[in-house]
Amino acid sequence: MITSSFSGDIINVALRQLGATSIKEVRNGIMYIAKFDLADDLCVTYVFNVSKRDKYYLQRVLPYPLSYGDFEGADQVVAFIREDIEKFRHAQQSHNFPKFLQTADAMVRLTHAIELLFLERNIKEEEMDALCQRIETGLDKIREIRSHSPKIED
Repeated sequence: MITSSFSGDIINVALRQLGATSIKEVRNGIMYIAKFDLADDLCVTYVFNVSKRDKYYLQRVLPYPLSYGDFEGADQVVAFIREDIEKFRHAQQSHNFPKFLQTADAMVRLTHAIELLFLERNIKEEEMDALCQRIETGLDKIREIRSHSPKIED
C-alpha cells in the first residue's frame, strides 16, 4: 500500500505541473480523480487506480467516458495524459469542436441504448444483423473521413 500511495503522489505532482486544477485521492492512495479545466465550458477528467503492484488503470470520464486500460508505470500514465490534454487543447480551437462533443455524447448514449437492448430484450436475428450492419457502415464512414482529413499539427 505504501508503494501505491507513493506512486500516486508522483502522478499527483506531475499532473499538477501539467495544469490539473483538481486532484482528489478517493481511496487511500488507490484511486485518484484528476480534473483539467481547459476552458469555461471544457473540463477533461481522468480516473486512475493504482494497484498494489504499481499497475495503473486509466480512464477518461469527461467530457465523455473512454477507457484506456492498463499502464505499467506512473510515467506512462503521465505521458498519456499529457498527450491527451494537448490533443484537447488543439481540438477545442476547431469550429467543429462543439459538434464533436455532441457526437461523442451521442455515441455514449448509443452504447448505453445498445447495452440495455441486449441485456433486457430478446432481439430477432435479422434485427441484430441490421443493427450491426448500420454500425459497421458508420465505422466505415469514420475511416473514410479520417483518411482524407488533414491531421492537426502541433
